[in-house]
Amino acid sequence: MNIAADLAAHGKRILLFDSDAGFANASILMGNTVKIALSEYMRGNVTFNECVQDTEYGVKIISSGFDFTDWKIFQNNFNDSIMDEFLSLLKDIDFFIIDVGAGYSEKLNNFYLNSDTIFLITLPEPTAVVNAYTLLKALSVLNVNGEIEIILNMIKNKNEVEMVKSVLSRTAKKFLNREINNFHEISYDENVHMSVKRQIPLISLKENSKFSKDIKKITSKILNIKTSSHLNFTQRLKEMFGKDH
Repeated sequence: MNIAADLAAHGKRILLFDSDAGFANASILMGNTVKIALSEYMRGNVTFNECVQDTEYGVKIISSGFDFTDWKIFQNNFNDSIMDEFLSLLKDIDFFIIDVGAGYSEKLNNFYLNSDTIFLITLPEPTAVVNAYTLLKALSVLNVNGEIEIILNMIKNKNEVEMVKSVLSRTAKKFLNREINNFHEISYDENVHMSVKRQIPLISLKENSKFSKDIKKITSKILNIKTSSHLNFTQRLKEMFGKDH
């Protein structure tokens, strides 16, 4: 959410698709409560535009609103009509960000395969590193083409960073046969809880904190990412939502 808000602060038009089935909360963290989720559109109850939520931070949000049993229904009903709705919206968008849940999920394979860049966020803790390690191996089986970048979150000690970098670098080299070119670090900040409670992105709440400076470094690199052409993106969007034929 903080990265999306900072990209918007740079004048970029951002669409955030909160796909985390059952736990969609992006809008809440930006001070809004989802009134209409995409699941309502798929059921024919509302228009597509009613599902697009503006925030005061310049980020548009679509919340899936799906539970785990809804996802297949969503893919089965992702027809030309909703494709046209998405493409109409995305032609005025600079960055389409998909927020997914923690860990690997087979139902998200098409998202992994059709993203320009995958940001894998982990903590410098043994269980989190194991989960990141598992996801890297899963991505290797899929033969993803997009760049994979690692964000190490809640860093308290620089020594722990080097250990995690070493483990994940070796994993990527062994299973993906590629180098992880970019590791990003986000410092631990005790104000995160307050940010969530007040529903204000921390980068807006504490603009000059070490956390915010770390976010801005990541944003700066994202602004230099080469994105796919519109023609290529149209096909990839179809594949992303399971409509590759």
